[in-house]
Order: sequence, then C-alpha cells, then structure tokens
Amino acid sequence: MTDRERADLLVALQRELLEREARLESLIEQLLDRERPPEPPARTARRTPAARPGDRIRLTEREVQILQLLVRGYTNRQIGAQLGLVPGTVRNRLGRIYGKLGVMTRTQAAVRAVELGLSRAGPAEES
Repeated sequence: MTDRERADLLVALQRELLEREARLESLIEQLLDRERPPEPPARTARRTPAARPGDRIRLTEREVQILQLLVRGYTNRQIGAQLGLVPGTVRNRLGRIYGKLGVMTRTQAAVRAVELGLSRAGPAEES
C-alpha cells in the first residue's frame, strides 16, 4: 500500500467516523427531547374587559383597603407600613386587584375605583 493510498484510507475513515458521530449526536438529542417535559406556552398578557359602573366587583376587605390607599396616592411601601404588609405582598395583591378591575396600571386602577365608587379620591395624609 502506498503512502497516497494510506492517506486516502485515513481520510475516508475519518469522514466515516465524523458522520457516525453526527448521527449519534442527533439520536441523543432526539432521545433527550423525548424525556424533557414540554415547555409551557409563552405567557401572553391577558386582556380582561374593563369593569364598568354597575358591574359587581368582588374584592376582599384587604383588597379594598389597599385600593383605598392606592387612590390616596400611597406607594407600595407606604401601603405596606399602614397595613402591616411587606411591599412584595402589596405588589402581588395589586396585581390581583388590577385583574379584577380590568386595568394594567396604578393610575387606571385608581380612576376605575373612583368611577365604580369603591373609593373616594383624596390626598394622602401626612404621617
């Protein structure tokens, strides 16, 4: 066997090994994909219809308290201090309130609360 024939044989063997490796990697990826739980669909913003005057909004007593303080201009930290809650809890509760009112911002929530008669507008009290 000549040096040229040996070189050609080595190139052919190397090519065959690379092709087998690629097929093996593909099979492994397919197997791993089967074992992975399906990814949940991407979250999309849910648009709930805005509450209108006359609509029955079911807010808990605590949600009403939070909403009243929001209408008066309190921050999450101030609301939390007033009601004995941490700001993260206030933020989570406000998210639920926004959903029930069909709004997406603090300002919209405050306006909707006043429109629905859930709270009277007024400035925040100085402490």
